[in-house]
Order: sequence, then structure tokens, then C-alpha cells
Amino acid sequence: MSSYLVLARKYRPQTFAEIVGQDHVTRTLKNAIAAGRVHHAFLFTGARGVGKTTAARILAKALCCEKGPTAEPCGQCEPCTEIKNGNAVDVIEIDGASNRGIDDVRGLRETVRYQPAKYRRKIVIVDEVHMLTTEAFNALLKTLEEPPPHVTFVFATTEPHKIPVTILSRCQRYDFKLVPTVRLAAHLAEVLAREQIEADPEALALLAREAAGSVRDALSLCDQVVAFVGPRVKIERTHVIDALGVTDRRALFELADAVLARDAEAALRVLDAAHAGGGDLGQLARAFLGHLRDLAVCATVQDVSGLVDAPATELEALRAQAGAVEPALAGALFERFALAADEIARSTFPKMLIELALLDLVRAEPLYPLGDLLERLEDLEKRTAGGGGGESGGVKTRPAAGTRTGTGTSTGRGTRTETSTKTSPSTGAEPASPLSWEQFLADLAERAPATYGTLALAKPVAFGADGVALAFEPGDFGVAEMRKPEIEKLVAAAFGGQRVAVTLQALEPQGTAAAAPSLDETNQRRAEEERERRRTEARTHPAVTAAREIFGADIKDIKVE
Repeated sequence: MSSYLVLARKYRPQTFAEIVGQDHVTRTLKNAIAAGRVHHAFLFTGARGVGKTTAARILAKALCCEKGPTAEPCGQCEPCTEIKNGNAVDVIEIDGASNRGIDDVRGLRETVRYQPAKYRRKIVIVDEVHMLTTEAFNALLKTLEEPPPHVTFVFATTEPHKIPVTILSRCQRYDFKLVPTVRLAAHLAEVLAREQIEADPEALALLAREAAGSVRDALSLCDQVVAFVGPRVKIERTHVIDALGVTDRRALFELADAVLARDAEAALRVLDAAHAGGGDLGQLARAFLGHLRDLAVCATVQDVSGLVDAPATELEALRAQAGAVEPALAGALFERFALAADEIARSTFPKMLIELALLDLVRAEPLYPLGDLLERLEDLEKRTAGGGGGESGGVKTRPAAGTRTGTGTSTGRGTRTETSTKTSPSTGAEPASPLSWEQFLADLAERAPATYGTLALAKPVAFGADGVALAFEPGDFGVAEMRKPEIEKLVAAAFGGQRVAVTLQALEPQGTAAAAPSLDETNQRRAEEERERRRTEARTHPAVTAAREIFGADIKDIKVE
């Protein structure tokens, strides 16, 4: 019986045009060969199975072909045939993982010194080059910097960050991309058509997604599914699920539907069905986390092309599901489940963890940045305060002369920078209407019930546009102090937006107010402090200092209005 050749080897690309999903690389290499501007050292980087070593071998054929150098090697001449079969004497292919020492590199340096035995050039391909030791890289450096004119180096790696900068700077780097799911599914369809095997588009999409962008992995999985279904049987979505033990994409949508509907029972039953079917719960958790990510993107971004890697039918279903969820909630769901998914991967009882994680998602609420909440609160207060001419609870709140009007600028998560302007008395703004303590409390009962509960315990010592003083029992004073910024905002809104000094006092156990300066005394002290500050500012002003030096004079008096 003849040995079977796996699909990944049988359909390995032999020309640049056949390489899947790496047009940016193949186009540059072809143009460089056509223009005679081929670098002496190349570095091909990227994930496994995306075509790095394949591209290196095709480059070797392009440079050694009897009709070349050519961007389109003939594939029929002796160099092309021998390179394809892996027995080319002048193409040296090394595995960096098993030939990583300094002695291996020294032997390679001696080899490349000699002229090619048969071909136009010598090609050295080092796979997983990042596995070389530091000493081996140092030994390679001089040869790489000044290589013999007949040698071309091609390095391939999945971890370019492990390669010394001295090596990287001497190579022309090409980054190979992961192949999109749609493109990979189309490639699988082409291969299976050549094998005369029918496959359902949903099955191909599931295979392509499971391969995670790797062409080699996709073909290997395809081989496995073909062996599972047998010859002359059309590959269905259920075949892929049963053969590979992957999560049914429909189960992910059902889980998300149950979470968004706050239906805990439905979510748990979907999980039970997936577990009973023999699915890998760790893989299910990762897949559902990816689904929540895609859901958050679709709920936030209008055009998701290139951002969500999914077939057209699945993308349409994602958009429909995202239409029923707020972006903030979608982000919160992802954030919560990400923490659980990390634990599930290491747990010996993953099912229970997933169950509790799903119950947590069912109860999840949107998480908003503190800065956004403050902005919403300010907007609400402005609307309830009348917005410059309206009424709230029967109390007029038109801005008075000298009103400070705040405008906020966000400076980051949970912070705001407030700027203010003063309205001149000549603008004709109407003064705030008189307001009693009882009216103020009645207005708060509906629009700020939490603060109303605190202020209802207060004993007003003074209440007016020139100042507010409130006394509390010792047990209530701490809560009032914590709410003071909110109380100040509400008082200012009630008096037309103008800034009103708010003083909070604690009553003595006997019920009398603790010794505290009166409102008039406090205002006088603050006014005197302000006048002294202005005197100091005038005394140290550069213009005043210069005048004193020029005239040799001293300051007699500073008048502050």
C-alpha cells in the first residue's frame, strides 16, 4: 500500500502566488528579484503554519532556477526539482533548536566560505533561529555582516523578540500575518474540491476558526475530519464538532442570549448540553470569551470590517445580538468573564466555575467611568435646577448676578477640571427668588432622596443666599460631612447657581450647638484673609518692586477694595 501524503504537504505552495494570505510579503520579494535588489539576509517572522519556511524554499528556487533569478521559478529544472524534494546540495536547511551551539555555527561559517557546488547561489535557511545561543549569534554576526557574495541567509522564527538587535539590524524583516477565517475557509474549500470531497460552508468556517489563522493547522484538522467521516461523505458542521471536540458556535450565541435575557436557567442548560456532548470546557470558556469580545466590538463600533474575524452569516447574527446590549454592559460582561476564564484554565472543576461565572454575568450591570457618572449627575442637576429660567418643585432658580457658571473638561477616567466665569452685574440677570428651608427640603424629597434623608435631620442655624449653617446631632454629623460637596452643589442650584458658603456644625450631647464662630464672624475672617492675600500680591508685584528700586522709595499704604 502506498504511503499517504497529508494535505499540508501535498498542497504545499510551490510559487509565490500559491502562498495564502501573505500578499504583502510575496509582492515585495517578487519585485526585489525582478529589480535585482535582493538582500543578503532575510528574517521571516510570524505564527506557526503561515508560510515562513515555504516562502524561504520558494525564494531559494527563485534565486537558483536555471531561468533565473526570476520571480516565477519554472519548477521543472534540476535546482527547482531538487529544492522541492529537499535534496538540493546548495540549499542548507538547519533547525535552530537542534543546531544551536557555537560549534554548529562555526561549521556553518566554514561551509558558506566555499563556492556553490551546482547552483548559482548557496541558500542557508535557519528555522526557529531564536533558539541559537548568545555565543552562536555572536559567532554568526561577522559572517552576516560581511557575507560571501554567493550566499543568501533566510532566518525563520516565531519569536523575533528573542533575537539580538545586532542580528535584526542586518536582516530584511518580513512579518507574516495570521490568515483571516474567511480566506482560510475559502482555501480549505479549494483543497477539498481538488480532493473531490464535499463540505458544508459552516463546517469549513468552523475548521478555519479552530485553526486560528494557521494554514498548516487548518489542513491538519481537515485531514482529521476527513478520516472521521470516511470517504465519499459530505462533511457537515456536526462532523467537525464530533471529530475535534470543539464548541458549537451556536452554543455561544445561545449562552449570550440567555445572559442578555437574564435567564440563569437557560444559560446553565446550554452549558449542561455542551458538557454532556463531551466538549472541552476550557475551550468553551475561551470561545465564549472571544464571543463576548466580538459582541462588545459590534455594540460599540459601526464598521467592524477587519475587527471581527467571522463569516458573513455569523457577523450578521453578532450585529443583531449586539443591538440588544449597551456597549458599557457588553464591556462589563467581557471583563467579568475574563477573570473567570483565567481561573477555569487552571481548575480541576471547571464546570462549577463556569456555572458561577454565568450566574454572575446574568446579574451584571453596566460599569461606567466615574468621570462619566459625574458628568451625568451635573447634567441632571442642571436640568432639575431649571437650566437658567425653569422651575423645579415650584421654586424658581434663575441665575443671579455674580453667578459662577461652570464648564467641565474631562481630564481622564474619574477626573474633571472645572473652569468658571463670572456674570457681570450689568448683564441684567434676575436675582434668585427668596427660598425657605422648608421649600428647599420639599424640593429635594423627589430629586435627591438620599441627601434629603440626611438634611431632614439637620437643624438650620442660618439659611440664605449669604450663607447656610446647619447643625446635626453627633451621630449624624459624620454622614453630613461626607455629603458636604453634594449639599453645596444642591444649595448653589437652589439659589440660582451662585456659590453659597455652607457650614456644618455638631450639636453637643445636651442638644445645644457646639461652640463655633457665627456666620458673620466667619465671613469677616475670610474677607480679611482675602484682603491680606491681595496686599501681599501687590507688595511683591514685579512692577512695584522695580519702582521701589528706581526711586529708592518705600510703600506707604496699600488700599484694597
